[in-house]
Amino acid sequence: MNFPNLKKTIEKIKNYPWRDSAKSLKFLPRSLNVPEKLVVIISAIFALLFTGHIWYTGYLGSTKLIPNYGGQIREGIIGDSKDLDQNDSRLLKAGLTKYDNQKNIVGDLAQSWDINDAGKTYVFHLRPGFNAQDLSGEISAQGLWTDITIATPDDQTLTFTFKQPFSPFLNVSTKPIFNYGPYQITKEDKDSVEFQARSDYYGGRPYLDKITLVFFSSEAELEKAIKRGDVQSFALNSGTVSMNDAQKFQIDLPRNLDLFFNLVNKDLSDVKVRKALRENSSPGKALSLRLVTSNTAKNLEYAQKIKDAWGQVGVTVTLDIKDNITLQKTTIPKRDYDILLYGLDYGEDPDPYPFWHSSQMGEVGRNLSNFNNKQADKLLESARQELDPAKRQETYTQFQAILDSEIPMFVVEHQAMTYWVSDSVQGIDSIIGSSEADRFLDVGQWFIKTKRVRI
Repeated sequence: MNFPNLKKTIEKIKNYPWRDSAKSLKFLPRSLNVPEKLVVIISAIFALLFTGHIWYTGYLGSTKLIPNYGGQIREGIIGDSKDLDQNDSRLLKAGLTKYDNQKNIVGDLAQSWDINDAGKTYVFHLRPGFNAQDLSGEISAQGLWTDITIATPDDQTLTFTFKQPFSPFLNVSTKPIFNYGPYQITKEDKDSVEFQARSDYYGGRPYLDKITLVFFSSEAELEKAIKRGDVQSFALNSGTVSMNDAQKFQIDLPRNLDLFFNLVNKDLSDVKVRKALRENSSPGKALSLRLVTSNTAKNLEYAQKIKDAWGQVGVTVTLDIKDNITLQKTTIPKRDYDILLYGLDYGEDPDPYPFWHSSQMGEVGRNLSNFNNKQADKLLESARQELDPAKRQETYTQFQAILDSEIPMFVVEHQAMTYWVSDSVQGIDSIIGSSEADRFLDVGQWFIKTKRVRI
């Protein structure tokens, strides 16, 4: 189609008798032929688009996108309600301190602190709105830190005093034990638990209105729910389930499944024998050993593998399977085993003293191998009194070298948690911590909805 000259069309519109009557506007289309009408329509559309573009560009330039309140997520967990405690503590509770996204220790209920008397006294200065006597009462009610002297010099100050310097206490203080977390439980049944955002949370109301933890009996059931879009996040300690259009994070947990040699057993007192067993090679002599472990599926699987592997090199292994209560209340305190396959959670505190110092042998402690090494004891004692983190880590490195050389135990499996969360959930820079619940350390900053505000 040959369009008439645009200039001619414009001139025709210009010369139209506009002044004669406003009513004459309705006759304008009759004065234009079809191609001319098309030119006018296209020109008008371009004018509107251009004007809209200019306005929108100006709007974007004068505003910014920020998180807004609202939205919810459903998170899948393999297990049942008895597994709730290890997942919800950061939703419901707070510590005196916590970790930031670089795993530095920062304030939580305490906004600052002082370390006095060469590491014997820790003084926490609380945020406005929290009472030192109330927090001290919560600590006592839970039976925590009973070997520490706790004082409240005033309403905003909480003081902890040790008999000896204890450098790991800042790590211990990150433990969420106070009922002042960002969410509260509003609904609970055997299949799910619903958490609602608290408007009175000291850090400000969380952006997500609701988080629901949903329990699944197996990976297969969880995977079906993911495909249906029923969950927007999930956590796994093992397995192959994944999610499309999602972020993936991993937390290396301070938790291992370890095999401990009871060094009281004369057959295991020779480090060469322990090294051979660790490497599944012949110890050079006939051995008959009783391996004790719990009746969980994973422990049974690994125990059988160890029995089969050592059986091939001439070591007779008898499996002694216990329920967890018997194991913890009777078998372990009495060190009633030759070999113990057992999972340890080292928690927030990186201090290995409770697990390896000779004072922790027998029923009073958790030195499960009855490991007794004077040089190791000195290093562990020194580390507890060292406030410089770099020097403390150097001491731990020296201790670890002794442990690697003496082989009182070896790691069978190191545990990690994989966390998947939908791309629709924003505000997550990283996931760090020392427990499954730590994935919610910064949950108050997560958001789905957004809004624009003037700059």
